[in-house]
Amino acid sequence: MPDLIVIGAGLSGLALARAAAGRGAEVVVLEARARIGGRVLSHRTEAGAYDLGPAWVWPAIQPRIARAVHAAGLALIEQAEAGGFIYQDQAGRTQRLPHGFAQEPPSLRITGGIGALVEAVATGLAPGVVRLEHAVRRIALTGSGVAVAAETRSGPMTLHAARAALALPPRLIGGIEIAPALPPSVQAALAVVPGWMAGQAKALALYDRPFWRDAGLSGSAFSQAGPLGELHDASLPGAAEAALFGFFSWPPALRVARRAALPELIARQFGTLFGAEAGRPREVIIQDWATEPFTATEADHANGNAHPDYRPIALPAPWGERITLAGAEMAPEFGGYLEGALAAAEAAVIA
Repeated sequence: MPDLIVIGAGLSGLALARAAAGRGAEVVVLEARARIGGRVLSHRTEAGAYDLGPAWVWPAIQPRIARAVHAAGLALIEQAEAGGFIYQDQAGRTQRLPHGFAQEPPSLRITGGIGALVEAVATGLAPGVVRLEHAVRRIALTGSGVAVAAETRSGPMTLHAARAALALPPRLIGGIEIAPALPPSVQAALAVVPGWMAGQAKALALYDRPFWRDAGLSGSAFSQAGPLGELHDASLPGAAEAALFGFFSWPPALRVARRAALPELIARQFGTLFGAEAGRPREVIIQDWATEPFTATEADHANGNAHPDYRPIALPAPWGERITLAGAEMAPEFGGYLEGALAAAEAAVIA
């Protein structure tokens, strides 16, 4: 019987599993998706990997990320921000400003994308520990621990372990039957915590070269017209292609209603902001996290774009003696961020 079943193979779940295994525990990780990473996802081309989920880290103020990147032997690059900045008002009129986002500390990207960090953490686990396409439906407390029931491609299965850790957005926990049922006050507390990124969407446009730099532009823009609200250069250093990306300002319902037209609308917006060549991308890739059932719930569609102020939630006895909440939103600091994912895993191991 495993010592620990981790539910969720995002960064927090994988880091928790690796730390527990490093202490000698027998661990199993169950992941509903057909891939690891959770909200970390890359679009890959021959040139490299582009982040469709989180893309930035700040090692100067995030010590766990700094250590993890160093341990994985990965390089860091600054987000390209040199050059002019474009502002677009609600009417679609544009204005060029001499400087863009001067972030301090600067936003950094990981060579190979955030996915490279997730993969590096996962490689520290023994073969067979991570089991994909295992959607957990029920967790029952038993006399010796927990019984975790999941749906798999081969049919239902149940695993027994001493403990379970839920490395999931809090609202998704409500979709898992827990027996005996959690107190209504705890269920309500989890239900009101928005999952970070759950209502977000991101667009990536690929080009043959970073032509905006020839015009002295940074590739950064802020728009009140949409569909994208904040845009940046996503080009990979030394690559024989270039890219721009943007965060949607349109809410999930509008994105869904206009889904078929979004690639054209995005290309048109890029053209308005950065010139005619920007309006002819080689490819437009859209990742809408609000439509991901293992990321978002219906309640998350009302999420704003501001980063929520997260606070850890501990389960009372007897549940807390057998089940730990270990998702990024439950972190003691940097809740929702990648640093928070590592902090949540760290706290869960200590517990």
